[in-house]
Amino acid sequence: MSFSEKLSLLMTTMGISNSKLAKLLSVDTSLVSRWRTGKRTPIRNKEYIRKIATYFAEQAQRGSQRMALYEIMGFPSQVGQRRESLGLADALYKWLSDEITQDPELIEKLVSQLNTFNVQRMARGCLDTDRIPTHHGKPKHAEVFYGNEGKRQAAIKFLSLVKANEKACTLLLHSDESIEWLTKDEVFLAKLTNLLFEVIAKGNHIKIVHVISRDIAEILTSINFWLPFYMTGVIEPYYCPKHREYYFRRTMFIAPGVAALTSTTLAGQEENAPNFLYTDLDIIGSLTKEFNEFLKICRPLMRIFTENNFSDLNLLIAEFEEQRGDHLSLSNTLSCATMPEETFSFILNRNDIDNITKERMVSLQQTKANAFLKNVGQSKYVEIVNLPCTSDIKAGRIPIQMPNLFYNRFIFYKPEEYKSHLIRTIDLLKSLNNYELYICARELHKNLHIDVKDEIGVIVAKTDHPPIVFAINQQNMINAFYWYLEGKSSMIPHSERNKKEVINKLQRVIQEIG
Repeated sequence: MSFSEKLSLLMTTMGISNSKLAKLLSVDTSLVSRWRTGKRTPIRNKEYIRKIATYFAEQAQRGSQRMALYEIMGFPSQVGQRRESLGLADALYKWLSDEITQDPELIEKLVSQLNTFNVQRMARGCLDTDRIPTHHGKPKHAEVFYGNEGKRQAAIKFLSLVKANEKACTLLLHSDESIEWLTKDEVFLAKLTNLLFEVIAKGNHIKIVHVISRDIAEILTSINFWLPFYMTGVIEPYYCPKHREYYFRRTMFIAPGVAALTSTTLAGQEENAPNFLYTDLDIIGSLTKEFNEFLKICRPLMRIFTENNFSDLNLLIAEFEEQRGDHLSLSNTLSCATMPEETFSFILNRNDIDNITKERMVSLQQTKANAFLKNVGQSKYVEIVNLPCTSDIKAGRIPIQMPNLFYNRFIFYKPEEYKSHLIRTIDLLKSLNNYELYICARELHKNLHIDVKDEIGVIVAKTDHPPIVFAINQQNMINAFYWYLEGKSSMIPHSERNKKEVINKLQRVIQEIG
């Protein structure tokens, strides 16, 4: 049972309305509604779940009410002992927390990997793979490999056949089996990683359909594995919105005209399942047609922009900025949306930038600034940033967040320009109730920006070399990133989030700049 189902059951049983629970927790009624529908889940390190558990325990004054709550949690025969050993509030807290995964930790791992990614270092850093042989020679038309170990051997042979093939193709990959076969053996994982890079280096592309109905922790673990390959720009990730969990699980790895690896098994019986590796062209052709029909009901999981395909990115960002929704932003520098337009123009003029690029930059910055002012009147906008030390500001070492995420050079503030941006930020904080600036003392990921709009989408941009931007609008992924940034903000001391204190701190920095 999910957190949303548990909360709804508790509220229905005890006759508690959304507005009543929202008032107790000092949150908006719409947030409680989203908890109940599963669109949002409170992260485990917040006190919301503890407060909810304590509240329902206190409301259960009669013995019949307490019995009902224990029955909901699944141990009606143990009411007496359990109440003494654990307590109703603690039991409710544990029960409500059980299904909540540590998404922020997994997002942090993904973000850290993205921030430090280097293709050459990745390839050099793989483990010694001599234990797993690469298959050579003329293959049979069909071979059978049993269990998870057999699937590993079959996957290696499948990729070896693709690598040996002279003609590049687009690999078609999907599996709704448990990913344990993929992640459990580090030596196999290293071999697979090396082979995938070699297959990509030969000009092959990949279309992969992820299973979004998995637990979000498993989804993020899978994406963490695929992230280095996403960075190459040759992978198209999809998901199937109509996917449902059934008793049987299926795997399809297809290299059209080369080989196909398939398996179908009862969930939980993967260790005994046969995995079939085909090189018969008729069978491969039939499976390719089946996969392509499957793709017709799938949607892109994310759009990936690199230096080779960023023509549509500015339009996508403009659409993202225009849509209304609560906005959380994480960056190690101030947003260009809050920079005075005259300051931005002055910065561009003092740098050696051609007129066409300059005009495009000014237009993009104005679009972001206008969208910010339009949306902040009705929706929350929170920036989580590092506030640099005065010596770095005076030395001109603070990078500017450029509106064009693929601009191929870094530009830095001069002290008076940064001061101008701070003055503008203070004015906005004073005049806009929905605008907040949280100052994070911990160093944030350099050259990495994350923007999340509730129920709209996520943009993750890595601006150093090699630059890459991920645009995501799948709801589970949006929720995971939103929880991640909420978790980041909750760890910032109250004095660094309180608007009055933040304004005072910015004013002190302005005085220190001189």
